[in-house]
Amino acid sequence: MSQASLTLRWHRRDAPLPAAAVVASGAVMAELRADTLIRVAAGAQLRVCASQEQGWLIVLGDRAELPWADGAVYLGWDGGVLVPTLTEPWPCADLLREPLRRLVGQQVGLVALLPGLVLAGPLPREPVDPARLDPDV
Repeated sequence: MSQASLTLRWHRRDAPLPAAAVVASGAVMAELRADTLIRVAAGAQLRVCASQEQGWLIVLGDRAELPWADGAVYLGWDGGVLVPTLTEPWPCADLLREPLRRLVGQQVGLVALLPGLVLAGPLPREPVDPARLDPDV
């Protein structure tokens, strides 16, 4: 997963986007990882995109199965880009998708846009293997 900086204007949405993912960094990442492992053990079909070097974890899945962590940000799809469910960027995400992919300089399937930050990486297709997510393995 790569990371870049970007300055946009953000506005509160009239209606929240349906959650499709959740993202966390720093200390919150460990809590999100732990709840993800619990949900996967209970049968949730979650997918993960992570960067240990940059300290980010994005968990994708059905809204009802998404893990929770205090301080994590829920994301929804907007124009092919994951953005916070409660806010929207200006210019709109649909106009930003291709420039963002060029900005990160690689072939990506997943672009997450947060205030001041762009995360990009391959779109995970398969459910997460708990052994690969567990930091103790």
